[in-house]
Amino acid sequence: MVRPGVKFTLSIALSSTLVGCGFTVNPYGASLENVTVTKSSGLKPVSVGTFSSFKPGMNSISCRAAGNVETPDEASYESYIQKAFTDELKLAGLYDESSNLKLQGKIEELDFNSNIGAGKWVISLTLTSNMSSGYKTTATHEFSTNWVADKACQQVAQAFVPAVQKLILQTVGNPKFGELTKN
Repeated sequence: MVRPGVKFTLSIALSSTLVGCGFTVNPYGASLENVTVTKSSGLKPVSVGTFSSFKPGMNSISCRAAGNVETPDEASYESYIQKAFTDELKLAGLYDESSNLKLQGKIEELDFNSNIGAGKWVISLTLTSNMSSGYKTTATHEFSTNWVADKACQQVAQAFVPAVQKLILQTVGNPKFGELTKN
């Protein structure tokens, strides 16, 4: 027979193990390569509209029952990527909040794999403007993972910024990027 005090302690320990904890991705840091490529794109200064998503408002994804991979400040993944894109444009000198030319984005896919030997983020973005129907870019960012769930999920969270940087690089590096502001 288990004593009541021990039963309570065991239930607390078990529930905290099952609940897990969250793994927060880092705040976005702009990429020098992205800024350089953006500057050379021929894009005119633009503003950035609100990004949408196939799962609006999603701000966490479950990882191996160890917890959720979450955005900072509970921001949605689409707003995180919108802000990252805006930051890159600002650093490239191509952002003008009052511009009539407005870019919009829709996250078509956003997911990860934390399996050993197959760690990767996959993000698809359709970028449009009020002058162009735009185009879709899909970025796959591979990274190493661990057998231990907590470590693997932390690696997933740490790989998100480079995954977004790769998405933006592939988006601004596309020849269609400069055409978003042309009639």
